[in-house]
Amino acid sequence: MSIPFKIIDSHIHFYDNKANKHEFLDIVDPNYAAFVGDYSTMARKYLLEDYLEDTEGFQVAGAVWHEFLSTDPIKEVAWAQDLAKKSEFRQAMVALVDFLDPNLEEKLEIYSSVPNVTAIREHMVWDNSNPRKRFAKRPDLLQDASWKQQLRVLNKYNFKCSLEVFSPQLPDLIKVIQHYPSIGFTIAVMGWPLDLSENGYRLWKENIKKLSHCENICVDISAIECIFGMNWTTHQIRPWILSVIEIFGTERCMFGSHMPVAKLSRSFKELYTAYETVISDFSTSEKENLFHRVAEDWFKV
Repeated sequence: MSIPFKIIDSHIHFYDNKANKHEFLDIVDPNYAAFVGDYSTMARKYLLEDYLEDTEGFQVAGAVWHEFLSTDPIKEVAWAQDLAKKSEFRQAMVALVDFLDPNLEEKLEIYSSVPNVTAIREHMVWDNSNPRKRFAKRPDLLQDASWKQQLRVLNKYNFKCSLEVFSPQLPDLIKVIQHYPSIGFTIAVMGWPLDLSENGYRLWKENIKKLSHCENICVDISAIECIFGMNWTTHQIRPWILSVIEIFGTERCMFGSHMPVAKLSRSFKELYTAYETVISDFSTSEKENLFHRVAEDWFKV
């Protein structure tokens, strides 16, 4: 089965571990593995030609390239832009930042000069019960006045902003987003639910309903394997995806693959076939929103 709609993939990683240094690719990192599972077989280089091979048979018209945790994000973004210049494949890029970085504004100036960089993100995830599932420097950043004040600098730019959090952190994230109504925030990984039990689903749904009242956000439905594990099923992911779309509407949701990490679990075809199955009753216009229109507009692909 091939999706009969154009696709703009809202979340992929292109990288070359020889062109840029990614320490977790040099040596398997148990902390990174805690997020994505066993990634020891994942390619140490994944570029556009590899991606197009994986998506063969699909109308993939563009993608949103997320910088991949290199030791020098600015160098990697410059490298990525150079590759993009040589290709007709439509791309936008999301660069990593640290809002407590004393050189934050200098780096944002650099990113603003890179045509394909249309968004920035900071990893804020912190699992109180699992020390290996923590990307943030501290558990309280979303409550920290100095950190929150630093977001004000984004009013000078036209970047979308993703603050990647786990679902228990959503109440604090909501307060941050409410404080900056003029900044567009991307909600990554469906708000990244940790507790997949019936009670966990209920609490997550309550929080994303509250989040939906913020008009300056879009939700990225991707990295399914990070939420549900490598052996996820369409039956398992269906209620979560439908809840997000029901609450936010198709005008504020977009599908992404999280390739090549997703490839450790399912092929591109299997993943997008699952998406199509979940929304099989939607109208053509609604499907077009989810498969390409929202990501295209939100990230200026």
